[in-house]
Amino acid sequence: MPTYTVNSYQEGLFRHSVTLLIAAQTGNLCNLLFQVLMMRRLSVAEYGVLASMLSLVLVVATPLEALRTAAAHQTAMLIRAGHGGDSILLLLKRWAATLLIAALLIFTGGSLISPAVAAFFHLPDVIPVLLTALIMAVSLFNPLFTGALQGAQSFIWMAVQGQAWFIIRFAVAIFLVVYVGQTAVNGLIAHVLGISGSIALGIYALHYIPGMKGKLERPDPAGWNYFLMSLIALSGYAVIMNADIPMVKRFFEPDEAGIFARAATIGRSVIFLTIPVAAAMFPKVVSSGISTMGDRRILVRALLYTSCLIVVFAALCTIAAAPIWYLFTGEHASAEVITLVRWMVWSMAPLGMTFVMLNYEMAQRRFLAPSFMVVLAVIYVSGVSLWHETYAQVLTILTAATVSSMIVMGVASFSGSSRR
Repeated sequence: MPTYTVNSYQEGLFRHSVTLLIAAQTGNLCNLLFQVLMMRRLSVAEYGVLASMLSLVLVVATPLEALRTAAAHQTAMLIRAGHGGDSILLLLKRWAATLLIAALLIFTGGSLISPAVAAFFHLPDVIPVLLTALIMAVSLFNPLFTGALQGAQSFIWMAVQGQAWFIIRFAVAIFLVVYVGQTAVNGLIAHVLGISGSIALGIYALHYIPGMKGKLERPDPAGWNYFLMSLIALSGYAVIMNADIPMVKRFFEPDEAGIFARAATIGRSVIFLTIPVAAAMFPKVVSSGISTMGDRRILVRALLYTSCLIVVFAALCTIAAAPIWYLFTGEHASAEVITLVRWMVWSMAPLGMTFVMLNYEMAQRRFLAPSFMVVLAVIYVSGVSLWHETYAQVLTILTAATVSSMIVMGVASFSGSSRR
């Protein structure tokens, strides 16, 4: 087992952030190429179908980060206490057995309601909905292995496993879209195979967690409480981050929804830049609920790195909105579309800072402020449901929600009144 000296587990934030950030660029590049491929090969309406289904996946997948945080938190605490090894395997087996039941329920339920969902989103048939349900079911398992690798601070393997599905998805998508058919269904099939490949790699990578042959200790079953609280917090965050495209798909014409989906996909990229920093920070600040000065210093450094990434990326998108749009779509953007892209990027930017502070609070086992994300999500969805005549109305409500989330989490993370 690795032996930690005092606070040695908090070392290397910059190095580990850079490791994950560099690896993430491989995934980001493959994701970019996947989106370019879809936008250029699919019709605007077909891309609207694909984007709306993948946004539904993200609405579910983002809360599943609660499973990653639970696995990471438990793994980090086990290793820090000298009880890693086979205890981690036992922990993961328990989670996997439960997830298998949940996956069967999700796919069965999704299949039963697929006609209603297809009608709600004005889809021609139920196949995209069935594939989306399958993606949701399979995706349950991926965060489990990512979290174990993160908690053990095996960041190299975490980086490889975490980005593998982007690479596999893009490779499969090239074949399917170019040689089989230019449909949203083929994009969804590629997504299923990408996630499946990543899970297989995660199982293999577990053998390389330090001290994996250590003594067997029964894991504390209290992880369910942590998981459920994390799930509530991340569910609210997921809705704020991803519900825009499905709602626009519901309230706007197909071509209008397709244009918005393209702009939203570009804008949402700013959030993914911050994930490596939050992932590297998380296992370094885990606690049972009490912050130390060392924890706060780690948070400040993480926010500094994050803010630099966000400002640089958002400024680049503001300056180069027109060529970026052309890169993705192969089309020249109108003035309205350029404004849409710029607004989308800056409206999503606060969520990057929110995500880092949200992970900090969850690592510290404090869920009061994170749970408020659900309240903001309800207000956001209610607002868009009432006011959706134009893109500007939707984006105004979205911006209010993202800025509010950043303020709430900032007050919680830096006040002395953070509570469990």
